[in-house]
Amino acid sequence: MSIVIKNFQKKIQINSEIKRKIKSCVLKTFSLEGIRNTDFEITICLLNNRQIREFNLMYLAKDSPTDVIAFNLGPYKSKTKNILADILVSTDAAFSNAKIFNTTPLYELCLYVAHGMLHILGYDDKTIQQGKVMEERSRCILRDLLK
Repeated sequence: MSIVIKNFQKKIQINSEIKRKIKSCVLKTFSLEGIRNTDFEITICLLNNRQIREFNLMYLAKDSPTDVIAFNLGPYKSKTKNILADILVSTDAAFSNAKIFNTTPLYELCLYVAHGMLHILGYDDKTIQQGKVMEERSRCILRDLLK
């Protein structure tokens, strides 16, 4: 079992406390989704808007930055198999959205990680209803995590 955080940006200083909170977010997602005894390797890459825009264009054909992109790289199909995934997060988005929504950059980072984890676990947000479900699950994951 492994959660790796790679920092490729300079907007937000990533210290051991921030890494601990991000890792806790991944583990709480597994717990709330009832996933146990699963081997996993999750890599979380912290990027700036230019970097995440390049990935968004390359893999999703969208020529704009976004807050999070999640890639399920493994054979995950049930709650008992291996999970191999990459989650790309924009710290620029976290910084600017924290100002807009009166939160903190750390809250926004964890929100994006939770959202990415839900995508890895099979959630989608292509419809308004699906988006509402994912938003509620994400907030549930963050509840009590950042206190």
